[in-house]
Amino acid sequence: MQPTPFFKQATPREIRVMRLCVAANMLVIACCAVYLVRHFVAADMGWRSLLAALLAGYFVADFSSGVVHWVIDTWLDERALGRGIAITREHHTHPEHVDGYGFLEYASLGSAPSALFFGPVFAVTACFPVSATTYALVMMWFVSSLCLLFGMTFHNLAHRPARSAIMRLAQRLHLVCPVAHHWGHHHDTTVHYCVVNGWANYPCDGLNVWRSLERAITAVTGRVPRADEAEWLRRLTDAGARRSTPQLMVAVADD
Repeated sequence: MQPTPFFKQATPREIRVMRLCVAANMLVIACCAVYLVRHFVAADMGWRSLLAALLAGYFVADFSSGVVHWVIDTWLDERALGRGIAITREHHTHPEHVDGYGFLEYASLGSAPSALFFGPVFAVTACFPVSATTYALVMMWFVSSLCLLFGMTFHNLAHRPARSAIMRLAQRLHLVCPVAHHWGHHHDTTVHYCVVNGWANYPCDGLNVWRSLERAITAVTGRVPRADEAEWLRRLTDAGARRSTPQLMVAVADD
């Protein structure tokens, strides 16, 4: 039986905001797709170049999922983004709740930053004359925004053994983030933020990208990364023991 998540119920306003985020990202995806179809012949790219652009976009998508994950885990709290942050924090203490939410909740988490970043980036790229370079860039933006729409779906696949033989093969080949690879993040929540395929985790963790960014942000702003982590871990762990959703929601709102 699927456990009931703590934050299952969304307010009408939260639903409207989630729908807006998903619609905005779908508009970005549609614009990129129209550009790619319309200018396919003019770009005159060979299949090797197209494949390279596709793989580069898949890497950028994975890195983008890591940036979103890192920002949420490190700098944001429920006071900033409310229920969205609460859901992502819940999955650290109760990973079995990860399948308890709908597509809208998960799609909106990646769609909001995707629309805000890849939308303007596409608009700027589309202003330049069509060439192999601009076409490759738009393909990267298309793949990245599409993957972020399904970013949490990729993440959720890394939470359980795949039932499909094809999906098990994709995870074995690291085309989709493998379960064992992602669980490294649950053992140490300061690594393995990238969840689409995990490719970007190797350079990001190997080069200490996240720690370097945290030190720079702290030096400039004085903010401490994961400042309230101990508190929300305790609160959600206690809530799991009590299974008292109304009290938890009040506690989160009061914070």
